[in-house]
Amino acid sequence: MNKFYMNGKLTHKASDHNTKRCEVEKWVFLPHSDFEKLKENPYQEHEAIIAARNLMYEDKNAYHCIMLLDEYGEDGLLIEAEGFDYPRLSMFVPDAKSIYERYQTSEPELKLHDMIKDTVEKIAELAHTDKTDFTSADMIDMDEVKSLVKNAIVQQLVQRDDIKMAKNTDIGVDFQPDIHVEAEKLTELKFYCPLKVQREIKPSFDEDEDEFFEDTEELSDFEVLEYESEINDAIEVYQCDEEENRGIMVYLGDRKRFADKVYSIFPSVEKVGDRLMGVFICQICGELDNYEYDELLHELSGQASDGWGEGFEQHEISTSEGDIYVSFYDACGAWELMTEEEVKVATESPTEDIGMRM
Repeated sequence: MNKFYMNGKLTHKASDHNTKRCEVEKWVFLPHSDFEKLKENPYQEHEAIIAARNLMYEDKNAYHCIMLLDEYGEDGLLIEAEGFDYPRLSMFVPDAKSIYERYQTSEPELKLHDMIKDTVEKIAELAHTDKTDFTSADMIDMDEVKSLVKNAIVQQLVQRDDIKMAKNTDIGVDFQPDIHVEAEKLTELKFYCPLKVQREIKPSFDEDEDEFFEDTEELSDFEVLEYESEINDAIEVYQCDEEENRGIMVYLGDRKRFADKVYSIFPSVEKVGDRLMGVFICQICGELDNYEYDELLHELSGQASDGWGEGFEQHEISTSEGDIYVSFYDACGAWELMTEEEVKVATESPTEDIGMRM
């Protein structure tokens, strides 16, 4: 049998292990590096704790806490900040992610698990009577299995923040819809960033060097304006089939810091005042707290510089004046993401240059 391993901290000659009820008000996923830093030094501020500060307190019945989970690990930190920005009370929780997963497990799933265990026991018992071959349909009620699976799906859907309602509509007729689902309405958030657009200069021949030279020139804001449709068409062509419904969010499903609330992210370009700007259009379920909002901005910045944007800027876009290359990120100048409101204010203010406020 395989050994069970977990991380833990044992107390030398512990005087007692008395406990008090701890109620987890919110589960928060942290980047692995952030989690390790907090684990090594619990008495430090963190944005996730600040964002959930009002959820943490102690009453006569329990500690009301948040559980910080390692996004790419298995362990957790149970935190009660007592109104502060750092963990005043904390406990390392080994294998906390499995606790989180059990917390999300529905009653039909538990029944299905018990059914599987009972069937295993039956087969193991019969194996000792020299029986070697079994038909699963004879050992387990497949109709009950189908019913449990269907109800488990419905209950999992009901638990999601982005689902308004879900119910089992099975009437016992084959090939008919048996699950009805309605999604919550999504709200749209737009984040704008400055663009850097370069046009390929016609290759020239240097007789002294005996070779051709290729170069590019950076276009002015006024010149870029006329390429809005060409750039958006190129973004659409660059899109993969997997991105049809959720855009580049399909690649970010492991970003548990905000993934459950962000349904889709689609890049595009849009005319803002007298210039063309890059846009990330995000569809959001519910509201993002300050930590989730900042993590989304951080991810979008990464996509502009090193992720989606890095791949897109290497694809030429054919125009009547020559091929152009579009970058959603400019490492040489000041760069930032701005909301619609911030862009509007900057556009109306003649003294403020959009994208040059960092």
